[in-house]
Amino acid sequence: MTQQRTDLQEGLNKLLSGDHQVLLDQVIAQAIPATTIRLIELDKQQAAERLVDRIITGLGHKNIELRQTCATCLTGIANQFAGKEYWERLDKILLHLKTVQQGRTGDGLTEEIRAAARQAISNAETKGGKIQAVSAPDQSTIKKDTIAIREEQIFQLAESGNKEEAKRQLLDLVISCAKRKDFMNAERLRDRIYEIDPMALMEIIQSGDIIEEEKSGSISEDHLQVWANLLRELSSEEFNAIYHEMSNRSFKQEETLVSQGTKNDELFFINQGSIRVSYFQTAMGGEKELFLKNLTSGEIAGENFFNASVWTVSLTAVQPTKISVLKRDSLARLEERIPGIESKLRDYYFRSSDIASLLNKKGMDRRVHHRHKLERKIHLQITGERGKVLSSFKGEMTDVSQGGLSFVVRITKKENSRLLLGRNIKVSIPLSIGKELHYPGTVIGVQDFDLIHSDYSVHVKLDLPLERHDLQTILD
Repeated sequence: MTQQRTDLQEGLNKLLSGDHQVLLDQVIAQAIPATTIRLIELDKQQAAERLVDRIITGLGHKNIELRQTCATCLTGIANQFAGKEYWERLDKILLHLKTVQQGRTGDGLTEEIRAAARQAISNAETKGGKIQAVSAPDQSTIKKDTIAIREEQIFQLAESGNKEEAKRQLLDLVISCAKRKDFMNAERLRDRIYEIDPMALMEIIQSGDIIEEEKSGSISEDHLQVWANLLRELSSEEFNAIYHEMSNRSFKQEETLVSQGTKNDELFFINQGSIRVSYFQTAMGGEKELFLKNLTSGEIAGENFFNASVWTVSLTAVQPTKISVLKRDSLARLEERIPGIESKLRDYYFRSSDIASLLNKKGMDRRVHHRHKLERKIHLQITGERGKVLSSFKGEMTDVSQGGLSFVVRITKKENSRLLLGRNIKVSIPLSIGKELHYPGTVIGVQDFDLIHSDYSVHVKLDLPLERHDLQTILD
């Protein structure tokens, strides 16, 4: 990975965590529109939406240069949406484009930026010149836009000098969002009270208490009883935060939650019912299902949630089952707000889950071939469609078998380690005779190796097993 690409990734991570200062770097700012499209194409919808939301939030930044940059980024994103015919996504940012186009005194936006916004608005309203059927507006978009309008009015009031009234109205808006159970906006707006009055400690404390009270009041006693053990590990604030980041799902008897070998970075909290944990072993005549255990209410399943990997087991509902699901990027957002919550949840999960130990005990290791320890520098290439090379780097091979190999590579950001999972990779192994052997494969796991030095162990399954003489040549 080049230094420029690493700097860009670190800059995007900082922006997603709320640091708009990184946009003063023109390389990062110019990459935002194309990066947004790339995230959508990689099916990382939530990350793309968070990136757009950060740009929209930056439109109200006190730094004029940052406001200009965010406005330019937003029009660039709008042009990308129009080019890809993502009309629904373009409609969602239409109100903010109109804010840029109309402007207000002292916002620092140039006529060039406003003209770009006008063109983007025209694209949105005409759908690039195509006739579109008129559909009913999305109610969630209306709610979001109503809050955005109210928020803008409040900060205009503060800019006019009436900070006390602006502070009171912002507090009322926070409380209103909390009572409607819109906790994401409630917490975001609470943090903005600081922007109006950095000394408004009582208002911030008061609004925080109201948000927590509304969160607690929305959780049933039955649910609290099911998760009593988890509650003993987490504070009420941490438990409430996790609860309100989760979505609920229901499964019928014998319906599959997740299949062995798939990539899924969700954590499953079983609220009601029972789930069968199985391992499918390839045998003569097909696959054989081996039973490991049943999970019941109050238990958690998420084999690759904390370490990037494909699932080694399958989960199937034994009876009608209700679960709550926590996504990986949702926990990342929580970690930003409540540092340490991820390590607490991780510790609880690994203390309470015995799936990995059952797999080892019963000899159901992911690899069916014997591993040979072997340290050697190797060359690696991430490939895309038709074998196109996307990036190249070096790693330190740690072991090899007929079916796959492992190597160690340095990755500065833990979240970036997940970007390797499921990728096609070409492995080049040098031999002592001056030649190289090349093998295509797929990354099926990325695990912590040496966190002090940010080293990760990457596990590769080869597309075709190594011939015995090739393996012996590598070992020799």
